[in-house]
Amino acid sequence: MVKLGHCGGRLIRTELEAEICEILNDLGVAHAHTPRHFEVHLEDGKVAAYSPDIVVRGRGREGKTVVFEAIKNHRDPDIPKVAAFRRQYGQEFYVILVGKEDHLDRVPMESFDEACPRESLQVYLHRMAD
Repeated sequence: MVKLGHCGGRLIRTELEAEICEILNDLGVAHAHTPRHFEVHLEDGKVAAYSPDIVVRGRGREGKTVVFEAIKNHRDPDIPKVAAFRRQYGQEFYVILVGKEDHLDRVPMESFDEACPRESLQVYLHRMAD
């Protein structure tokens, strides 16, 4: 059982975020939790604050910084913010959604660059760390 708590002085907000953190720590992959906030413009014209769950520098495609976003389900209220973030900052960041496979299948594809089922998280992160 993964424990919630802090990593690098930042609060870990969900069990899934804690699980990602624990695996990254075991692999020796440096990462940060909610390192900064971004202003994003939602499709309805509103402006919102978005802070990535976990950021890993220099591990994404084309040298982009990787953002891991742990979602609860396909109706997670952060998904529109993640999609807006990707639209605005996609040249710098590679967005990976992590969640249950049946929920990931129902998230709009413009919300992420890649999806990782929670069930495959260990294998996925080991492959990324190599």
